[in-house]
Amino acid sequence: MNQQLLVRIAQIFGQLNSPISLLDESGLSLIPQGDRLRPLPAGLEEETPISFQDSRFLKISGQRYILEAPKDTSDDLMFLASRLVETLLQSEAQNGSITSAYQRMLQNDLSVAEQEVMISEYHIPEDLPRCVLLLHMMQVQGRTAAEILSEIIPLSAGDVLVPMDHHAAALIKCTAEIEEIDDLQQLAGAIQDTVLDEAGTAMMIGIGGEARQVGDLHQSYRQARRAIEIGRIFRPEKTVFIYSSLLLERFLSDIPPETAAHYHNLLFNPNTSRLFSEEILQTVEMFFRKDLNLSDTARQLYIHRNTLVYRLDKIQRQTGLDLRRFDDAVTFKMLLEMRKCAENTTKITL
Repeated sequence: MNQQLLVRIAQIFGQLNSPISLLDESGLSLIPQGDRLRPLPAGLEEETPISFQDSRFLKISGQRYILEAPKDTSDDLMFLASRLVETLLQSEAQNGSITSAYQRMLQNDLSVAEQEVMISEYHIPEDLPRCVLLLHMMQVQGRTAAEILSEIIPLSAGDVLVPMDHHAAALIKCTAEIEEIDDLQQLAGAIQDTVLDEAGTAMMIGIGGEARQVGDLHQSYRQARRAIEIGRIFRPEKTVFIYSSLLLERFLSDIPPETAAHYHNLLFNPNTSRLFSEEILQTVEMFFRKDLNLSDTARQLYIHRNTLVYRLDKIQRQTGLDLRRFDDAVTFKMLLEMRKCAENTTKITL
């Protein structure tokens, strides 16, 4: 039984007018938690409270759990506690089955017939617009990412949080009320801030495209996962990656490593190694960030505008590329990024 469910049961027990404990079938106390085995009466059966020593015991119907209460506890209270625990356990089992169904949908592990059965059995909306946000927590100790996130992230109508592995969970987000992709980016940022404040850990988030049908959710999940894989290579300074905003990076990532290395070496080789110092590369990177604006770049780098022009002229003399011209800037940028294609094959396996 997971910790979250134990907390919910303990809260219910706390509202009853008698101290009731939940034991497993060996007599180990789960609520309150303890490491001492309680002696159990022989012949313990469902629906029949039994007095033994200073306590009363009742086996929960259809479960492997036992209630223990003081000897003067009434049968009605024992039965009430039993029904409440039974209902929660059944609800948990149902939710677990739905979670498993969503997991298999996201992983595209269902035949058409199996998917139709699960949609019908669990009343999963078929035509609700949704997209997948893959939440990948950097550091997780003890509980899984999904268990931590389920206590932190409020879910709106139509949202589902699906555990994928120990470090990751997929948030299937209803997008009926979301108009722009920027809204999803803001939501992702808010989730990151909340998790950092509440759980003390950072996370990466990949955002897939919208799925208009439930059968397309696996594509949105694949895109969200791919967004993280590509984003952490080409945009390591960021932690939220939107698949639809990574068009150039997706193109570059599809280039075979040997081809990427060949074209990268055409510009970055032993003959140009002295030119492309760390200072020059930082200057070029800032120049690109500032959309080839000389004044903004110089201001950001705290250098004189003439110093920036000198550095760009130096690159032009030795490579033939004038980075103040759009075409040459694009060529330089792509050849520079080829190094990442050739060297970085990092993947997130889920």
